Amino acid sequence: MNATNNTPTPHGIHHREGQTVEDIARAPPGERVLKVSQNTQTNKLATSIGFVCEHGEAPLILALGPANVNTAVKAMAIARRKLKEENVDLRLYPTFREGAAKRFSAILLQTWKEEGNGNMQMEDEETDVSLTCGANSVPSQVAGAIAGKIREGYSVSIRACGAEAVSKTVSAVTFARMFLADTEKNPPESTPLGRVVDISCAPEFRHESVGSDGDERTILMFTIKVIDPRDAPMVSMSAEASGAISMERQRRLADEGNAAAATNAAVNNGEEVSYCQQCGAVFNRMSANFCSQCGCKRS
Repeated sequence: MNATNNTPTPHGIHHREGQTVEDIARAPPGERVLKVSQNTQTNKLATSIGFVCEHGEAPLILALGPANVNTAVKAMAIARRKLKEENVDLRLYPTFREGAAKRFSAILLQTWKEEGNGNMQMEDEETDVSLTCGANSVPSQVAGAIAGKIREGYSVSIRACGAEAVSKTVSAVTFARMFLADTEKNPPESTPLGRVVDISCAPEFRHESVGSDGDERTILMFTIKVIDPRDAPMVSMSAEASGAISMERQRRLADEGNAAAATNAAVNNGEEVSYCQQCGAVFNRMSANFCSQCGCKRS
């Protein structure tokens, strides 16, 4: 491959512009990148994901904006379903991209293959807690609930319907990874779980009834898996390798962008508010029993 085709993106990833999927499948780690645009077809992207997975490490997917994130996640769900037939699962480790953190819709979607053990044709198992992320949800608040439940030892899933909701769910999982990594504000020994963890997620299509006429609609269910941080793919967590910003900076930007907005909204709505003893963020009805910034439980 000519070096001129190995094009740096503004986010530090080397996207093989003009190359075929076969070229990407043969590329070394860090260059096995699939880029999603407004013209990307979901089924074709799913086929590309599966092809790259069959020839080595799973790809990193670049997606900017809710519509493209939604396309990428749906394609991953399709590819995951097909890979399960070969006893291989596909997990997602999302992180925010450099230079676009405040928008929270510019995301690095690092996929990762896991060998299965047993029958993988069944749907993902039901979890202890099922959360819903909607188009109007605040990702950092959903993330606080995810992190809080994970620390308490519960299994968690998130349901989403629509492009905006799917994109915000991926952002919420990214925030939750940041919150769980923050051991200063939430020492692991002070939680029921008692250890530092990371998480991945896996999207799966589900059908649910709507109304009394028996109509159905398709949603995406994200099942969260708790892992040892040392087992997380380094590409998705390394700022140097992936163009991702550091967890510390992501967290700071999230605090700055959301704490003031949450407080003002609560006060303007006449809500009774209290504050997190760990980080000072506001508790209100939206954040329920978990801090919207650090995920710790309301005392």
